[in-house]
Amino acid sequence: MNEIEAFLELNRILNSLNPYAMDLSLDRIKSFLNKIGNPQDSFKSILVGGTNGKGSVVSMLSLAFEQADYNVGTYTSPHLIQLNERFRINGKVVPFYVLLDYARFIQSINFERLTYFEFLTVMAFLLFKDFGVDVAVLEVGMGGEFDATNVVNPILSIITSISFDHTQHLGDTLEKITLTKSKIIKNLGVVCKNPDVVIKTIKDSVDAEVFFVDDSYVKRAEGLGFFNVSLDNVAVALLAIDILNQRYGFGLDPFSIKRVFWPGRFEVIESKGRLFILDGAHNASAVENLIGLIKRFGFCVDALVFATLKTKDWQGNLAKLCTVSDNIKIPRLKSSLAVEPHQIESFLLKNRGCTVEVFNSVNACINSLLDSDYKTILLCGSLYLVGEALACSLIEEGEGGFMP
Repeated sequence: MNEIEAFLELNRILNSLNPYAMDLSLDRIKSFLNKIGNPQDSFKSILVGGTNGKGSVVSMLSLAFEQADYNVGTYTSPHLIQLNERFRINGKVVPFYVLLDYARFIQSINFERLTYFEFLTVMAFLLFKDFGVDVAVLEVGMGGEFDATNVVNPILSIITSISFDHTQHLGDTLEKITLTKSKIIKNLGVVCKNPDVVIKTIKDSVDAEVFFVDDSYVKRAEGLGFFNVSLDNVAVALLAIDILNQRYGFGLDPFSIKRVFWPGRFEVIESKGRLFILDGAHNASAVENLIGLIKRFGFCVDALVFATLKTKDWQGNLAKLCTVSDNIKIPRLKSSLAVEPHQIESFLLKNRGCTVEVFNSVNACINSLLDSDYKTILLCGSLYLVGEALACSLIEEGEGGFMP
């Protein structure tokens, strides 16, 4: 079976599940894993949770293990373009035909009726067991306590920045959100720079030993010269590497993470003489960080492409982003959860007085921008938008990553 056939068959299996179903319990996945011999216990694991920055921290730690010649598995979510991006062995994406074998096996005995994310998580555990990984670096999904990844017994748990997102499921205060996310810390924890209330909540509620990033690690992070990764995320990765070396003797080189690149996060692409800045920022903290980076590097944004999901505070995000540009382009996303473009247009015209143009697709929007006189274009609001942009004419016309 070729990759296209495997891709179609895997999609058929996964589409029989509900990708948006949510049932906050670990009973189903624990029962299923016990039935198949608990593959998650066959390797050491590191959990990375938080609100923003999880993916980049996972990528940095995975690279550090790879450079130290460990066999490392990486599991992230969501994907930008193709689902198999979520599964990597030593930095390489796992082919669809390999994933299909695991999906068929799980489907054949899925009497627990695993949710979409639980199904994928079990696939990752089986894959990492069969490939004999030494360590798996796992990105926690939405929450923490009841996230499918939280069935492992991690040697280290990392909390990145915590801010407001998914409040309908995680709570409407930073304390509630922190309590949920901090439940991944079981043996040893490392925590990023965060608001005082987050730090206090973790100190008061977590029994395990926890280390917190201080200014010395932020200073070390500055010295590595990263462009599209938050210094706070680099700092927490550096602290995690130090702890892993001290407690477990892994011998990881902190300088190895300088080679990391995490797509869709302040990714700058040059195409037809234009700069496209792509960022999946979809909550207040991420948007503020994005605006800070734009100012830091002196970009003058000629047009803003914005699309988002109904579950996000898109009005609040747009209010901030309009300070970057009042020339807004609104494409229609393929996702059924996307906000209708004309709803965004009505909000902008009524409340912000912006210049607005609506497009039927991301592809049509990109084509229009490539034929325009704009020099710098910002695309943000959702990773779905970034993924569609990278998959269409932008990536066909683009000349690769650009570093100022």
